[in-house]
Amino acid sequence: MKQFRRELDARQSDPAGRRWVFVPYDQLTDAVGPLSREDPAELGIVVVESRWKARRRPYHRQKLALVLSNLRHFALEQAERGVAVHHVVGDATYSRLLEPVV
Repeated sequence: MKQFRRELDARQSDPAGRRWVFVPYDQLTDAVGPLSREDPAELGIVVVESRWKARRRPYHRQKLALVLSNLRHFALEQAERGVAVHHVVGDATYSRLLEPVV
């Protein structure tokens, strides 16, 4: 996680004045939706890593690693394009983790 945070911080853009979009872990694409149509300098994305979600079902550890890796790589790719990224990590539900952001 520390390496990811360093990489993300190095690519981060100024978050001020952007339109923010929540991107769920199972919809990581910039081929459709606002990420495909709008100027990256005007957008920000919110991605969430929730340990609560991981504990809800007996997910295979390798599947969890793949999901987290995909999420983090997508965040880095978008930051590289100029999209601001807000990465939220916690033990609560998605709605609780997103409350302070919305």
